[in-house]
Amino acid sequence: MLEPHEFTVGPFGSASPLSLILPRNKYEAAAVIGEFEGAPAAVVLTGDFAFRFFPSAGNQNWQGLIVPGIRIEVDEASLVDPDSESVGLGVVVRTDTRLVIRAMDPNGFGRMNFITLHGELAAAMGRAAFTTWQAVVGAGPDKRVVWRAEKAPAKAT
Repeated sequence: MLEPHEFTVGPFGSASPLSLILPRNKYEAAAVIGEFEGAPAAVVLTGDFAFRFFPSAGNQNWQGLIVPGIRIEVDEASLVDPDSESVGLGVVVRTDTRLVIRAMDPNGFGRMNFITLHGELAAAMGRAAFTTWQAVVGAGPDKRVVWRAEKAPAKAT
């Protein structure tokens, strides 16, 4: 459950990076806001556009319940080789100084990109991908899971 001060409602354009957006009806989609090329970008998590991303700054068309300041946790049991042919969209990858999500550019003719969720982490010497991850709010005994990605879809075609 969320406390009233932990969320707001509005368009994607008003959500900052590390916000989770939850749908209010069947026509909206869950999304996470990250960064792509220095600007906010929404990665859709559900529906027909799952794991597609688009620039979200100024977007007034897509809306939902906005949960700012989420943290991303990965399930170490879902660790996979990030270079494997079977790694698909929606996985999160720890690389260089970032935690990113693999998403498809809807205008990129199937091109996959990495949308930064967490930056400025300690430098990693390699990469690791995780197919199960979750968005949480709070810490310690007050920690709650607000979104869970159980298994990323198969490789995009």
